[in-house]
Amino acid sequence: MIERRRSRATSIRTGVQAPRGVALGTGRSDATPIHGERMGQSVHTPISRLQLGLFGAAMAFAAACGGGTPAAPTTAPAKPAAASPAVASPGAAVSPAASPSPSPSPSPSPSPAAKPAGQPPASPAPVAAAPASGPPTRLGVLTPLSPPGDAAAGQLIVRGAELGAEYVNMRMGGILPNASCQLPGPIELIRGDDRGTPEQGIAGLRKMVQDDRVVAIMGQFHSSVSLAIQPIADQLQVPWISTQSSSADITNNRKEYTFQTHVITTDRAVSVADFVKANGFRRMAVVAENTDYGTGNVDSIKQALAGSGVDVRDWIFDRTTADISPLLLQVKAYNPDLIYNVAVGAPVYTMIKQANDTGLLPQTPMLVSYDLPIRPEYWQNLGDQGRGIIFVGYYHPQQPLSPAGTWMQTEYQRRFNEPALYSTFAAFGNVLQLAQAINLGCSTEGPSIVKAMETGPLTTWNQTGVSFPPAAGEDYHRVKQPLLLIQYAETNQDYGAAPIVYPPNLKTGDVRR
Repeated sequence: MIERRRSRATSIRTGVQAPRGVALGTGRSDATPIHGERMGQSVHTPISRLQLGLFGAAMAFAAACGGGTPAAPTTAPAKPAAASPAVASPGAAVSPAASPSPSPSPSPSPSPAAKPAGQPPASPAPVAAAPASGPPTRLGVLTPLSPPGDAAAGQLIVRGAELGAEYVNMRMGGILPNASCQLPGPIELIRGDDRGTPEQGIAGLRKMVQDDRVVAIMGQFHSSVSLAIQPIADQLQVPWISTQSSSADITNNRKEYTFQTHVITTDRAVSVADFVKANGFRRMAVVAENTDYGTGNVDSIKQALAGSGVDVRDWIFDRTTADISPLLLQVKAYNPDLIYNVAVGAPVYTMIKQANDTGLLPQTPMLVSYDLPIRPEYWQNLGDQGRGIIFVGYYHPQQPLSPAGTWMQTEYQRRFNEPALYSTFAAFGNVLQLAQAINLGCSTEGPSIVKAMETGPLTTWNQTGVSFPPAAGEDYHRVKQPLLLIQYAETNQDYGAAPIVYPPNLKTGDVRR
C-alpha cells in the first residue's frame, strides 16, 4: 500500500484556476466532461537549420504544425489596445479570461485536394477590395471563455475569429472566389461561452441558431462538447467546425454538418508511437486524466504500439485532484524509460512538479501530449524543471503560410505585441473557410454551405485547394495536419529555438535523456 502524501504547495499559472482538493481517482471516469487541448503563447525566433529547406520538403506531403517572449502568463489574453472597427461582435457578454488513424506514416497526409502554401514574402500585404456591404452574415464562435473550460484557449480562438472576420469584411487578398456573389455580407461574430461542458455547449448552440440566427459555428475546443453538439447541429442544419477538439469520434460519427480541421487522437498516437520506436524506448508509462481526451489517448497509443515490443502501462487520475504523487510513486516502481503526460492545463504542471518531487524526473524523459509548453507561464511555473520536457506541436514560426496567414501573423503581432499561436491561426482559418463556402454556394442555407465545404476549393491560413470530402471513417469531413515533437534543451529556451526531435525529415536535434 502506498501511503498518500501531499506534495509541497505550488502556484500554477494557467488560463484557468488550478484544480484543488479532490480525492485521487485511479479508475476511469469518462463522464468527466472536460478535455481537449490548451493553447497559450509561444516564441518566435528564427532557426537557421529550418531555413535550409526542411519545411519545404515536409510540406510536399502535409500542411501545418506557433511562435513570443516569455513575459506575462497567458491567463486571459489582454484586450487589444484598440478594437478593430471592421469586426462586429454583438453577441452575449462573456466572462474574461485542446487528439490522433493508426498508419505507419511519420505524419498524416493532407486531404487529397489540399495543397501546402508556399512561403509567401513578408510584403506586400494582401490588397483590400471594396468592403463588404448589405445585410450582415452572423457566424457563431462557441468556445470556452470561463472555467471549468480552458478560457485562455477560448480567448485566443476569439482573437483569431475576429481577425478572420476583418479579413473577409475588407475583402482582402481576393479571398472570396465567386465574384458574382455578394455573400457573405459584413460578418458579425456572436460569441458564446460553452464553459467546456456539454450542457453549456448544447444550450449555447441552440441559442446561437434559434435566437441569434447564426448561419454557421466554429470555435470548439473540448471534445466532449463537440461530441455533445453534433446531433443538435444536424437537427438544426447548421454547419460547425471543430477548431481544436481532437476526439476521433467527432469525424467517425459521420455527422453531415460536422467539419474537422484539427489533429485527431489516432494521428497523435501514430506519431508518438513512431517516435517511441525510433528512439528505442522500451517501457512507457502513460499517465492520463479521466476524460475522453485522456482515456482516448491511452487506448490509441496502446493500439499504435501493439506488437512493437514496447511495454505500455497506464495510470488514470482524477483531473480535479491536487495531489497525484501516490500514483506517481507507482509509476516510479514500474521503472519506465518514458512517461507520457496525457493531461490538459493545470494538471500538466502538477504532474511535472510532482514527478520531480517523487524522483521520476529529471532522470526519466517526459512527453507532454500537446503544446502547452509554448505558453509563457510554462517557464514561470516550472523553471529548471521544464528543461528536457518533450511535447507535441502543430505549428512552427518558420513554416510556410498562405498570404492570408501571413497577414494574420503580422497583424496579430502588431496589435497584441506577441506572436500568434496555433489556436488563433486555426480560428482565423475557420472563419475564412466558412465565408468562402457561403460565397461559393451564394447562400447562407446549411445544406448549401455543407456542399461547398465538401467540394471547395478553399484557402486557409496554411493551405490552398482545401475541401472536406465525405470520406470513410475518421477522415470524414476533415483536413489533416502533421505533428512535430519538440524538446526544450535549455531552461527558458525560446520555442522557436528548441530542437525538433520528430519527424525525421524535420529533425533539428536528437532527444536528450
